[in-house]
Amino acid sequence: MKLKLIMLVSLCAFGFALSANAGTVLDTDSDGVPDAFDNCSAVANGPLSGGCSAQQNADGDAFGDACDADYDQSSTVNVLDFGTFFTSFLTGSPEGGGEDHNCDGAVNVLDFGSFFTMFLSGVPGP
Repeated sequence: MKLKLIMLVSLCAFGFALSANAGTVLDTDSDGVPDAFDNCSAVANGPLSGGCSAQQNADGDAFGDACDADYDQSSTVNVLDFGTFFTSFLTGSPEGGGEDHNCDGAVNVLDFGSFFTMFLSGVPGP
């Protein structure tokens, strides 16, 4: 009787473990960083993404450089941010506020594409 009870309890525990989806972690951008810890959940910037592989965040706000064009921390991406980006674009190097959106060490045409998309949306991140 004890053996049957132990078997029944073991089978139930095994069934619960399989149905709990243990280990299932949401990673929307497939960059290797779970959304709960990702500072750019819609733009790849984790170890599987290449460029911004370390969740780089030059200005220290809630969003990583790959998805943050709000350089003046106003919570909107506007003309003031465009001025900052344009200055960095002309020199080719970031001023330290995250203008290098693909984390290749230079502010260039590739970064302009990212900036323009964020400028049109008007908000930084995610």
